[in-house]
Amino acid sequence: MASIADNYIPAFRSAIARIFHPNGAVVGVGFLVSGRSQNYILTCAHVVTSALSLPEDIVEAPSHDICLDFPLIAPGQKLKAKVVFWQPVVNNVSTSEPEDIAGLQIEGQLPHEAQPIKLIWANNVWGHPFRIFGFPHGHNDGVWSTGVLRDGQGKGWVQLEDSKVTGYRIEPGFSGAPIWDETLAGVVGMAVAAEKQREDIKTAFMIPVDVLSKAWDEITLPISSNAHTQNSPSRVQQLKIKTLQQRFEVLSSDYEAAYNQLNYTLAASDRNIIQRQINTILQELGRVESELNAI
Repeated sequence: MASIADNYIPAFRSAIARIFHPNGAVVGVGFLVSGRSQNYILTCAHVVTSALSLPEDIVEAPSHDICLDFPLIAPGQKLKAKVVFWQPVVNNVSTSEPEDIAGLQIEGQLPHEAQPIKLIWANNVWGHPFRIFGFPHGHNDGVWSTGVLRDGQGKGWVQLEDSKVTGYRIEPGFSGAPIWDETLAGVVGMAVAAEKQREDIKTAFMIPVDVLSKAWDEITLPISSNAHTQNSPSRVQQLKIKTLQQRFEVLSSDYEAAYNQLNYTLAASDRNIIQRQINTILQELGRVESELNAI
């Protein structure tokens, strides 16, 4: 049955890719998805043009290699990828056609732990909490952010809101990142843009998975949220699930806090202590996940 923990540790974290400029700067995010014939990396077209120092709205698909790694499972193990699908950015024109989407084919061997992410299509995600991992300026190791999903707008993108007082909001460096829906326990979209006009507005947008899959039919069709939740647990199971999900939420928050703290810690002894804390949290997350999956 579906749960917040379902596939989170083995798939969501392992599917996240970090995309580099040739000078080593991190320019954005991508994520591993299942295709009809093989696995691919999905990201934003503007992340690719940034990685290659090209005009953002270039029409032709770039032919140069893209450099990336999987920072949460194999940091530093860099791979090359080529653009095999291209839906360019459309500037200064209002359109409902899909845009700013790129599909990459990886050259070489994926890290052993890498798994394609679970895509979920949902008709209504209003109020669903989400989490996202990205690389804002100065944070090449990445940070976590959370917020609440809203609804679609004219371009077909879905609005995201940062509802918390502290912590990171979605900003440049999160583009191309998968949006994990806590309610549906799967990825419902890809971060594409953040509000830039007003600093007091903590809003961003995602391209929902139904738009992604319609734009590129090579992507395996997403699971319907109805099918995803059709097996109803018993009352006793619901109580167990609720307790375990609450425990998972607490551990997830502890993990995010420790991971973000690690980015600010310089002393080797302190980093070792924090890393041990992270490892302990991950072990407990795995245990809770196993219990949830067994229900």
